[in-house]
Amino acid sequence: MNKKLIVGILAVTLVCAFAGAGTMAYFTSRATSEANTFVAGTLVLGGVIDGSDVANRFATLNMANLKPGDPVHLGSTLLKNVGTLPFKLYRMTASNIVDASGLDGVLTLNVTIGGEQVFSGKLSQLVQENGGYFDPIYNVQPGEEKAMDLYVMMDAAAGNAYQGKSMTCDLTVYAAQNEMPSNGEPQGSQVNLGTAPGGRPTFSVAGYNTPSQVCFDWNWDPEDAGYEYYKLEIKHETGTPTTTIEEERMVIIILPITREIVVSGDGIDGNDVNVDWNGDVVKIDKSAFPSDWTGFEVRLSGKQRLTGTVKSIPYQWWSLNR
Repeated sequence: MNKKLIVGILAVTLVCAFAGAGTMAYFTSRATSEANTFVAGTLVLGGVIDGSDVANRFATLNMANLKPGDPVHLGSTLLKNVGTLPFKLYRMTASNIVDASGLDGVLTLNVTIGGEQVFSGKLSQLVQENGGYFDPIYNVQPGEEKAMDLYVMMDAAAGNAYQGKSMTCDLTVYAAQNEMPSNGEPQGSQVNLGTAPGGRPTFSVAGYNTPSQVCFDWNWDPEDAGYEYYKLEIKHETGTPTTTIEEERMVIIILPITREIVVSGDGIDGNDVNVDWNGDVVKIDKSAFPSDWTGFEVRLSGKQRLTGTVKSIPYQWWSLNR
């Protein structure tokens, strides 16, 4: 099986300044430097192909002779900082997936960068709308290389129908300045996470961190409906959500208010989640998340009216900032 992996890169610039001056007590002096040059640095992620540094792409891996039940190391490719500024790696996505045989359905892909796992799941789960974020790998220096290793497991139950089948795709790895903040940074700042698509009724969500909680604030349009439903899907370096949080409330003129919180999955339980029903704010205790997580991916959904349609804001990264 052959698979083509190609990377697209983000380039940013910094401006650096220089000036010279000197002062002394009693005696004074002043010097001026003329015609100073201001040079922008470059942030470029690339790779090593056939022994040479290459900007904006890394080497293709050929993945062959997969068989059911055996984990296979598909190979390594080198990511390299070929610019002049240090950066962080923070996301990987797949595109141009061609899989006429359905091979993706019986494969589990694991990816590491510099020995750190950044993804485990189906290749199809790496599409851009599904996030693909991972705990940032900071401070990759100019000239520094990071090996990206791919491993795959074919389901033991995969039958003869998959013999000789293949699929191809492009992979994109993203780099940015170390200083570029993630959602949730700095602590206490309100971050607009977007508006769900579609006409009214709809919603937008703003997020913020407190010292002990992650908070997501739904803003409904129109406000104060008789029925509202909230849903958060949380995952970390995997294609499948590990925790789902659902909240539902109903207000009927004669009957009492119905409020319900349902938490499913691993790690977070109902005691870790609080809801400000009047303010439409879902609050999750930071202590509920594993201590080695820098952050997590979250998809935010909601609907009004019992017969309404669930609308979603795509997966994005949220820093725990702790």
